[in-house]
Amino acid sequence: MVFLFFIGMLFTTHCSAQNWRVSSLIKKLNNNQFSIVHEEKASFMMNGRPAYKLIKLGKPASEKLITALSDTTKTIMAHLVLCHIYFKVATFAGPKVITVNDKHISNYFLGQKDGEGLIISETKTNNNYKLFITPENLNSIVTFWKNKVAIK
Repeated sequence: MVFLFFIGMLFTTHCSAQNWRVSSLIKKLNNNQFSIVHEEKASFMMNGRPAYKLIKLGKPASEKLITALSDTTKTIMAHLVLCHIYFKVATFAGPKVITVNDKHISNYFLGQKDGEGLIISETKTNNNYKLFITPENLNSIVTFWKNKVAIK
């Protein structure tokens, strides 16, 4: 009986430590760790050790990553990490340029090949690029991941 209690305590301690580690790594995620390489068509770079560590941790990080999707400073990176955990790769395509109110917006696809993905929109003003996610696309990707991971 004491042995089972000890095993239970060890498991609880391990789970708590892992939850703390996942939370700590997610706090360090930021969309600035993602950049589009404009010199090459449909190419991006991912920087940041927290993302690689979360990928290595794998599926146990999923629930907290899905929560992080709603933080618009982390959406792109949280989605990218989830893609690597579940699909082993993230497909990137674009740009598809649209014009809204005389302003050009480049849309890029980041996600599963021939599947669901995040549309990353980008504007350029005076050689400065600004990435953003529309609220509709954010809602769509959060719903996708909740269903994929079966979190209600």
